[in-house]
Amino acid sequence: MFDKKIYIKRRGKLALEMVNNSVALIEASSEKIRNNDAYYRFRQSSNFFYLTGFDKPNAFLMLIKKKNKVKSVFCSKKPNKHDEIWTGKLLSSKQIMNNYGFDACDYFESIEKIMRVNLEGISVIYHSLKEDTFIKKVFDDTISNLDKQYRKGVESPSQVYSLKKVLHKLRLVKDKDEIKNIRKATDISSKAHVELMKRCKPGLNEKDLEAGLIYNFNLNNATEAYTSIVASGKNACILHYIDNSSKLKNGDLLLTDAACEFNKYASDITRTIPINGKFSKTQKIIYQIVLSAQEKAIAKCYIGNTLKDIHNEAVKILCKGLIEIGLLKVSYKEAIKSQVYKKFYMHNTGHWMGLDVHDPCDYMENEKPIILKEGMVFTVEPGIYIRPDKSINKKYHNIGIRIEDDVLITKNGPEVLTAVAPKQIKDIEKMMSDKYV
Repeated sequence: MFDKKIYIKRRGKLALEMVNNSVALIEASSEKIRNNDAYYRFRQSSNFFYLTGFDKPNAFLMLIKKKNKVKSVFCSKKPNKHDEIWTGKLLSSKQIMNNYGFDACDYFESIEKIMRVNLEGISVIYHSLKEDTFIKKVFDDTISNLDKQYRKGVESPSQVYSLKKVLHKLRLVKDKDEIKNIRKATDISSKAHVELMKRCKPGLNEKDLEAGLIYNFNLNNATEAYTSIVASGKNACILHYIDNSSKLKNGDLLLTDAACEFNKYASDITRTIPINGKFSKTQKIIYQIVLSAQEKAIAKCYIGNTLKDIHNEAVKILCKGLIEIGLLKVSYKEAIKSQVYKKFYMHNTGHWMGLDVHDPCDYMENEKPIILKEGMVFTVEPGIYIRPDKSINKKYHNIGIRIEDDVLITKNGPEVLTAVAPKQIKDIEKMMSDKYV
């Protein structure tokens, strides 16, 4: 959690996006059952955490804007002996109000009353409540009861807007505290990749290396930002391969897409390395095409450009390289027009990143790509994946290569936050040759 002033400021920014005489409703994540009575480790809703810093379930925030004045009302689970024994002591409403800077705090027992009092006479509601939650049921019942009182002159909200759309726009540009946490996450992840390079050798299992990654994340008070992909040989051609159960073979490549989140802020790194420490001639050819595409794409990461510009640059270099080695047997112009390159490169070059590894912010605004601004963070991750095919020379079969870095837009140009993890061929080979020293 940051200083409470940061969350107060964020709620203020949200209020500025709200019309007068409106209310925003947002709930915490629910605990999710893994099986029987065992739960998954709790992970707070990113939007809820962004506005509150509160990292427990059973919580609800209401932001009320009337007469251009804003009031925040927070509800949580009441402290009780059962929870104190089984999961830990809960904060009182007074403690929460003091710690998190809300204008008013209460407990879940009062939600029906709080909802009824604050929604009466309101014109607009902002929410993205899930259908199967307690809060959504209370909300629906409240609106239904207000509607029934129309003959008494009671007004109920007449317009409902998605709160996600507003919040995701606010989350697109990161503040200095968010960037500090993203830097920490990318540093931990980069160093974990370095350790993996030093450990990698034929005969190990993919799961051995996955365990090392998770160990390094946990050692630094971080957790996986997503399920790690540790894909050797042909597995690297499966984009979201997560079995991580194959034996590492001499002469194959290893594609590792793995990173941590620190204080809820994510990182996202992919490196592709030779399992035996030396790229073959054929592997070098494909790897260099992907690396050149990534370097050219990162060079486009400037204020005023778009992620589409970055993607188009990567596609251009990939197409030229694939044509040059004969994997694409059409002209450059035709390759771009027909998108035949998607046989080998089928995903986008990057995505927003922050509280979520794939931050759910929009990519288009008014039917145009979002313009890059200072403080935006995203990935740049071109790749080539060559599945066996009769039309393709066998020497290229089962080569899967992706190189992914996290980039921060600054006024001076792109800053690669994951540069600690080597990606030049000579640097990777040197790192791996030094592993036993």
